[in-house]
Amino acid sequence: MKSTDGKTIQPPKLPKHLLSGSLARLEADQEYALIEISGADLSNQSAGKVLFEESSLRRTTLTGSRLPKLRLQDVRLEACDLSGTFLEEARFLRVEFISCRLLGAQLLTAQLDDLLFRDCNLEGAVFASSRTRALHFENCNLRNTVFEDANLGGTIFQQCDLTNANLCNTNLQEADLRGSTLDGLQVTAKDMHGAVISPSQAVQTVGLLGIKVLDEV
Repeated sequence: MKSTDGKTIQPPKLPKHLLSGSLARLEADQEYALIEISGADLSNQSAGKVLFEESSLRRTTLTGSRLPKLRLQDVRLEACDLSGTFLEEARFLRVEFISCRLLGAQLLTAQLDDLLFRDCNLEGAVFASSRTRALHFENCNLRNTVFEDANLGGTIFQQCDLTNANLCNTNLQEADLRGSTLDGLQVTAKDMHGAVISPSQAVQTVGLLGIKVLDEV
């Protein structure tokens, strides 16, 4: 996948065969590698500096867990629930979230590189002050999501719902918003500088910026 500025999103580098494992509790500073976790309940846990590497998580629940400085490298998450998780200063590299729930997830000051969200519900999630490289949202619910002070240069928003999302003081240079819903978007003219939109979105965007378009008299 390529963004408008030519950056290619790299998929997770996963081996063909992973060792099936079970996991009941996350431990601080623990590393988990080359495993496939399915159906685990890891909700309401607290553990810092956890690392998952070259692994797959399916139908795993982490709701309400506090996982500061979580590191995911070459990881695929499918049908997982991370709603209400606290993931401050997370570091994600070559990660895919497929059909996951991240309602209200807190990813403040995260570093997100080569990251794909597809068919995910991220309503109310917070990405404030995060830094990204090659970030792609595809068919995602981003209603009321907060991106304030984030660097979203080159990010792709494909067929997403950004209703009432907060994009104030963000870098949207070469960010591609075409095909997404922008109703009630919180953004300024300065923030929109360099963003890519479609002709059909142009009039709506002008309205969001408080500019009136009237017929000539």
